[in-house]
Amino acid sequence: MNDNYSEFIDHAIHKKAKKEHRRFGMLYVILFFAMAIILSRGAYLQVVLGNEFREKAEKNRIDNVVLAAPRGVIYDKHHTQLTENISSTDLVFSPKTLPTHENETYLIERLAELIPQIPASEFREALDRTRKTQQDVLVAKAIDHETVLKLEQASPDIPGASLVSSLVRKYPYGESLAHVLGYTSPVNAVEIESNTTLIATDITGKQGVEKKYDTALRGQHGFTYTEVTASGKDKTDLGKKLATAGQDLTLTIDIELQQFIYGLFSERDAKSKAKNLDPVQGSAIVLHPKTGAILALVSYPSFNPNLFSQPSMRIRTADVFKDPLKPLFNRAVNGTYPAGSTIKPFLAAGALEEGIITENTTIRSTGAINVGPYRFADWKPGGHGITDAKKALAESVNTFFYVVAGGHGGNKGLGVEKATSYLREFGWDEKTGIDLPSESAGFLPSPEWKLQATGQPWYIGDTYHLGIGQGDALATPLQIAVGTSAVANGDAWFQPHLVDGPAKKHELSISKNNIRIVQAGMRQAVTEGSARSLSALPLPIAGKTGTAQIGGTDKTHAWFTSYGPYQNPDAVVTVLLEKGGAGDVDAVPFAQEIWQWLSEHEMSSRT
Repeated sequence: MNDNYSEFIDHAIHKKAKKEHRRFGMLYVILFFAMAIILSRGAYLQVVLGNEFREKAEKNRIDNVVLAAPRGVIYDKHHTQLTENISSTDLVFSPKTLPTHENETYLIERLAELIPQIPASEFREALDRTRKTQQDVLVAKAIDHETVLKLEQASPDIPGASLVSSLVRKYPYGESLAHVLGYTSPVNAVEIESNTTLIATDITGKQGVEKKYDTALRGQHGFTYTEVTASGKDKTDLGKKLATAGQDLTLTIDIELQQFIYGLFSERDAKSKAKNLDPVQGSAIVLHPKTGAILALVSYPSFNPNLFSQPSMRIRTADVFKDPLKPLFNRAVNGTYPAGSTIKPFLAAGALEEGIITENTTIRSTGAINVGPYRFADWKPGGHGITDAKKALAESVNTFFYVVAGGHGGNKGLGVEKATSYLREFGWDEKTGIDLPSESAGFLPSPEWKLQATGQPWYIGDTYHLGIGQGDALATPLQIAVGTSAVANGDAWFQPHLVDGPAKKHELSISKNNIRIVQAGMRQAVTEGSARSLSALPLPIAGKTGTAQIGGTDKTHAWFTSYGPYQNPDAVVTVLLEKGGAGDVDAVPFAQEIWQWLSEHEMSSRT
């Protein structure tokens, strides 16, 4: 029995030891895995995230202050300054010095007291964005002097908020140049996220030349570097990187001419309002045909770009956006319109090149042509009599161009495909490439487009309407000016541009001799045709009037496009008066004022 008892005791002891051994084994395993996790985590932090932590530590050790790069100045062709940089003071939140979450409510309340015009919710939003992005965030731009003094005195009460120097843009020529220059405004969160070179106090171009050349105009910021203690106090000056000023730009614009044309629109608008007539809308372009340089580009009505660039005036921008006349819309570059009879020189050139007509081809204009039950009328009752290409252009004979475009009575026409093909040679249905951030390509219809858009086939009447610039074909005033420059040059047009430099050349496939016939017709329009009121100008010019119907209304667009001097062109002048009447009655006198100014200001020396 004692032996059995001893065996029992030994077995129990052995079992207990085995159990304890197993327990220690599990503990060793747990300790092993714990050590492995700690070691791997340490390796991850040191090897994988080491650079990031070192970078953060370095950022905490070294403080830098931005040396803002002045924005490049924009000048006109005679070096007249068109923009100014105005020094200002901004308020920003900096992530390094923000108070704790428990104390941030006091910061917001204190700032709301100091700058009551900014809602507390905006301070909260800026503070949250600062914590989220760990970057400086703009709180207030261009603060007035009195508020700056208050903020400086209250600096101990507003940790994380600091005053920094910056610039705002001023536009001395206001509305007259707004659609060329565009405007600047403070950088937004999306821009900062997509461009690491931007900082919270930057301004960026939002329209016009300011937007197109924004990167060049901004330059590169500099910095001063200072080593700081753990408490954030300056310790050692580590030097600086100087800012690189933005590039200055010289435009092809003549500001005196630009202002003069804008003044013509303003005067016409004032007279219309005095007579309770519709407000004036339109555009005018003056360009140098041999280079594509834009001397003036006016869109009316316009807006004051200072409303967008200067924070103290920004409250009035809402009125600009709500204006039913859409003053922000650049009619010269983005507006698309039926061209009326200004389309005829381009189609005449195509018909001459195709041999559909010659210089001696004549058509008897009786006031209309009939196709079955349909009658396509001329603008002149009874017609123009025997008409050749020059007379057709000079007197804007619709029936001649019905035949040119679509054919009639045994006479072959261009047809829609060839007609639109030649229009493209003159810059239609594509962007001209002007150095502005947005431009319309216009529109040329086709049988395929019409069938898809309306479910209707293409009729001969559609081709006739195309032949006189009516219907669905649309062009911008800039495209009309560019096409006119091709006629003026006789063989090509150049890409229009606002910043001086070489421009792409677009050569015509049409012979110079055929273009010469078109030139003669446009000259005849001034000497004895629809623009003969310009024959008294001291400068010999050639031109083409246009009156474009607006579908569903009794209004018409008034066009006139021209170039001169006739033998050696230095300028193209294109005028559009939107819903402004007739080309010969309304647009021609407007253009006459421009040509008179050009002749009095020694045009050739200014181009």
